[in-house]
Amino acid sequence: MKSIIKLYFLNILISRFRFFAIVSGLLVSSISLYVCGRSAEDPIPLEKMFPDRAWAKPIRVPASLPGISGLKAEDCGRCHEDHWKEWRISTHANALGDLQFQAELSKPNSPRWLCLNCHTPLSGQRESIATHLENGDVFRPIFETNPKYDPVWEKEGVTCGTCHLKADEQGRITLIGPTGAAAPHPVEKNREALHARCNDCHNQEYKLNASLVCYFRTGEEYKESVHLGKEDCVSCHMPSVSRSVVIPSFNKSKRDSHRHTFVGGGVPKTFPLFDAHWKNGYRSGLEISRPVWSETAQDTIRVRVELSNRYAGHHVPTGDPERHVLVEGILLNETGKEIAKIESRIGQIWEWYPEAKLVSDNRIRSGETRTVELALPKKRNEKPRYGIVRIKHVRLTKENSQHMKKNANLAPKPIAQKLKRIETEYPFANLFYEAVTDFSNEKTVLKTEGELLHRSKNGNL
Repeated sequence: MKSIIKLYFLNILISRFRFFAIVSGLLVSSISLYVCGRSAEDPIPLEKMFPDRAWAKPIRVPASLPGISGLKAEDCGRCHEDHWKEWRISTHANALGDLQFQAELSKPNSPRWLCLNCHTPLSGQRESIATHLENGDVFRPIFETNPKYDPVWEKEGVTCGTCHLKADEQGRITLIGPTGAAAPHPVEKNREALHARCNDCHNQEYKLNASLVCYFRTGEEYKESVHLGKEDCVSCHMPSVSRSVVIPSFNKSKRDSHRHTFVGGGVPKTFPLFDAHWKNGYRSGLEISRPVWSETAQDTIRVRVELSNRYAGHHVPTGDPERHVLVEGILLNETGKEIAKIESRIGQIWEWYPEAKLVSDNRIRSGETRTVELALPKKRNEKPRYGIVRIKHVRLTKENSQHMKKNANLAPKPIAQKLKRIETEYPFANLFYEAVTDFSNEKTVLKTEGELLHRSKNGNL
């Protein structure tokens, strides 16, 4: 009887073991199928991941079009020499070599392939082209090799074809111009497409993950501008000049033609380009009043200055979130020694980690007048003789430059060498206003453009 009972319980135990084994097997199989299914999931095309985003993929263009030898800037410059010379000194021409951009590319969390789509926007500029993303992950792009890659073209950054080549829905490429004038190559008149091209890079807001955000809202700022409908990006950044659009041996007749210097905030990508930028159209978007100094307390001297955004069709500053305007108030004694200094920052402030978040934004809107008032401490035993108001457009802070130097070895060797001496390679800011008031006679002297340029291009800010 005891043997029968033992056998009964043994059968139950075996049955339960088999049940759990089957269930466990099913669970393992299900998990395996799920994992395999995830890894075998069809890659997602970029067009599906980023619909209607011009920066999702480079523009597919051929190596040439009928009537011209090639589509590089140097090819265009054979006929459009003035435009080519202007473009060569522009920020666009230096978009790839920009040290701040290269430092960003070198970060371990940088989606390089995506960032390059704005800085080298044509297919011929890319050795390989991302077409899909594994499981929609921006850090797992799938590339195809590009047999038409041209390393010379790549170095041109934002080159002529970026704006003047347009692909239709069937992928056919058209060369577009503002007039559609007769030329040895086919050209289509499409001024609207040319003017709209700016927003494809300069008006993009997209969150890739918690700490990676693309935030350039210049186009949206223009919609709130006092210049809306009267002037656009081209009006200021590509002003017209009467000239021949081709070399004189082809055609000597003159007409209005846009400059291709694309001058912006006055801070070029290298120190040698300061002269060219300032002499080819740089102008602050702000109108600045003469400072008013007053001694309101025994231990305080105040200065008030008004900044009016009269000329820019966007906020000042605009573009990269790190850009800001710095207003400095300074007191000097009789010998020129600095005895007090205070500053006010106008720009955006972001938290980047653990999640990218815009904390504040006090930029000056188009048409807005901002009063900046600074209170400087005054010691009883130090009598100030001079008061200085100094205003800079800052692109790179000293703190971030030190971070770039610290991580320089993450970049390719030639870039790393430049990052290690970033102060001598890359302009951090430009000084565009300085007023010096002599308290002994209450006279204020404004520094000339030549003096400001000299200080800026020598990094003496």
